[in-house]
Amino acid sequence: MIPQIRAFLKQHHTPLKVDCLRDDESLLQSGIIDSALMIDLVMFLEQRFKVSIPEDDMTPENFDSLAAIQSFLSKRGGVAS
Repeated sequence: MIPQIRAFLKQHHTPLKVDCLRDDESLLQSGIIDSALMIDLVMFLEQRFKVSIPEDDMTPENFDSLAAIQSFLSKRGGVAS
């Protein structure tokens, strides 16, 4: 899952910065993601991994790092298409 999420972020941000990002590094603190890109990311994840992400689940605990996103999607049964 992480490679697909990383590829999505590269389309919207400086590829080198995304490539250097550790899986557990904060997407918010590193400046990789903001509230506008968060919405695009959620739409991408819903489509790509065939999950529904309620607004209540859009929290830093679930979306602040690549590892957190992967863990969240795994718990929701997300499957790559």
